[in-house]
Amino acid sequence: MPSLSTADSAGQALLDLADGLSGAVLGLLFYGAWAVWANAEHGSALALRAGALQGSLSFAVTLGGTSLMKTLFRGSGAAAWRALRAMLGTLALIYGLIIAVHLWHGTPEIALTLAPGLPITIAFCASYCLGLARYRQPPAPQSA
Repeated sequence: MPSLSTADSAGQALLDLADGLSGAVLGLLFYGAWAVWANAEHGSALALRAGALQGSLSFAVTLGGTSLMKTLFRGSGAAAWRALRAMLGTLALIYGLIIAVHLWHGTPEIALTLAPGLPITIAFCASYCLGLARYRQPPAPQSA
């Protein structure tokens, strides 16, 4: 097997890091704090509830989202199409779930609560799925 370049090794390491708990914990802390701030004018009880909710959702989505992307990436077709399917399918499911939970719990500022995470989540999903396409391809069959 050929050795990986430094860039490929770094890309592989970042993909492996995204599969772990560290990204999920960072998401919990950052997005939980943001949601508290975004909802602060509606009282501390609502702000803290929104923060706990968004932090918990961010943790679960980050941890579960990578598994979902890997699942949606599997199957037939060109790697680029599988990556696109994994990215768009994951984003639709994640944001559908998050918006529904915030509506159910009465978060007053849903758009403001989710705003900073949307471009970051899109970038994360896109780069993760491109990483899957580049680094997680099945090995080519060996010719005899």
